[in-house]
Amino acid sequence: MEDDKVARVIDTRDEQMLEDCTKAQLQSIADHCGIKLRSSKVGERRLEIMAQLRTRDEALGEERPQTPASLGEHLSIGGSSRGSSGSRRSVKLEILKLQLEAQLHREEREEQLRGEEREAEAQLKRKEQEREAQLKREEQEREAQLKLEEQEREAQLKHEEQEREAQLKREEREAQLRKEEREHEAQLRREERELEAKLKQQEVETNKEIELKRAELGLAPPAPPQQEDRRVRE
Repeated sequence: MEDDKVARVIDTRDEQMLEDCTKAQLQSIADHCGIKLRSSKVGERRLEIMAQLRTRDEALGEERPQTPASLGEHLSIGGSSRGSSGSRRSVKLEILKLQLEAQLHREEREEQLRGEEREAEAQLKRKEQEREAQLKREEQEREAQLKLEEQEREAQLKHEEQEREAQLKREEREAQLRKEEREHEAQLRREERELEAKLKQQEVETNKEIELKRAELGLAPPAPPQQEDRRVRE
C-alpha cells in the first residue's frame, strides 16, 4: 500500500495524498524525483517536495495531472469555481515556495555563519599557537642568555681564584726568599764573627810568641799601640 501511495503521488501530484505520506514515503518520493531534501522535519520535507514538483511542472510548461475525483469535480463545477480553486492552490504553493526559500536561505546563512565562526576560531587558535610558540622561543632565549651569563660569571670567578692562588704563591715564595736571605745574612755574620774571633785569637797568640821571643832575646817590649797612635796624632 505504501508503494502504491508513493507511485500515485509521483504520477498525480496529489497534494492531499502527499499530506498523508509518512517520512519514509516522502524520502522515497524525493529519491525517485531526484529531489535533495535539506530539512529533517516531515512538514518541511512536504513543503520542499511540493515546491520542487511545482517548479519543475512550471518550468516544463506541463499541466498538473488531475486525480479521478478532481476530474469529476472539474466536469460538474462551473468554470469560475475551477479557476478560483486553482488560484487558491497556486497562491498556497507560492507561499509555501517562499517559505521554503526563506527557510533554505536561513539555513544557508546559518551554515555560512557557522563556517565563519569556525574560521574565526581556527584563526584565533592559530594566533594563540603562534603566541605560545613566540613565548616559548623568548623563554628559551632568556634561559640561554642566563646560562651564558652564568658560565661567564663562573669563568670570571675561576680566573679570579686562580689569580689569588698565584698571588699567594708569589707572596709565599717572596717570603721564603726573604727568610732564606735573612738566614744567609745571619750565617755570613756568624761566620764573620767567628773569623774575627779566630783572627784576634791568632793575633793574641802571635803577640805572645813575639813577646816570648823578645824576652828571650832581652829586647825591650814594644810601645803600646795607643801611645804610638797618640804620638802620631800629635
